[in-house]
Amino acid sequence: MEKYEDKVVWSMVEDTTVVAYVASTTSLVEEARFLHNTSPVATAALGRALTLAGIMGAALKEGQKVTLHIRCLGPLESILAQANSQGEVRGYVSQPSVFVPSREDKKLNVEEAVGKGSQLSVVKDLGLGEPYAGYIKMPRGGIAYDLAYYFALSEQLPSACSAGVYVGEKGEVLSSGGFIIHTPLGTPQHVIQKIEDNISLLPPVSSLILEGKSPEEITRDLLASLSYRVVGEKKLCYHCHCSRERARRTLILLGREELEELLAREGRAEVSCFFCNRVYLFGDKELRELIEKVRK
Repeated sequence: MEKYEDKVVWSMVEDTTVVAYVASTTSLVEEARFLHNTSPVATAALGRALTLAGIMGAALKEGQKVTLHIRCLGPLESILAQANSQGEVRGYVSQPSVFVPSREDKKLNVEEAVGKGSQLSVVKDLGLGEPYAGYIKMPRGGIAYDLAYYFALSEQLPSACSAGVYVGEKGEVLSSGGFIIHTPLGTPQHVIQKIEDNISLLPPVSSLILEGKSPEEITRDLLASLSYRVVGEKKLCYHCHCSRERARRTLILLGREELEELLAREGRAEVSCFFCNRVYLFGDKELRELIEKVRK
């Protein structure tokens, strides 16, 4: 089995405005699993969200970013996935150790872990001031179907979405990927029908990637019998933007009184990053310097 790097490839169907994005995300989802020590079902849920966010990020312009935030009614509590136009993806799940029984078909029960009726918010920071935010009540909890529902309801953009993570017996990510196909209003019905037929004939995208298929080959299957051209490609990776300086600025935002209380009570401060679990330690001397800086 040949392994492919994480990337998203997008194509346009000739004589239409249909755009198909296909991504392989095995390495970045495995990185997320390692960093957050997620259970299999948490890995699958977070991996789906990271994959779809990474695909959406590919459509953005430089300096823009998109955030998917799921307030779960299920035991995962909350999932957040964020991606930018550079292909950098990061995220976390509030309850990474969650276990729920598998479905009758032995597949991981992401729907139960997330919860039907959960809230999905899509926040796009386009660098124009106030970010755009849209919200829906998730009809299923499987994430991909719910995102398609969001596109249709909030953006009037009919779409087909799929994302999957194949988790091994030891909890490791063996394959991960997904696709988003936008079929804007006015798309010829025969094109929509052909895409729907093609999707119905394919196994889960994670299975295709496990077999060694590349995003280009999966695109060929999704758009079979349609004339299309590949118009873009972008590498994807798990990347956190935290740093010691950002952690320092976070402490400064606490204000003088809270910093002084922290100094008296603990004698030091710890700032943890939700996205990568890195911990930044600030000792007695550094805390005093921060307090002096706030006083000025």
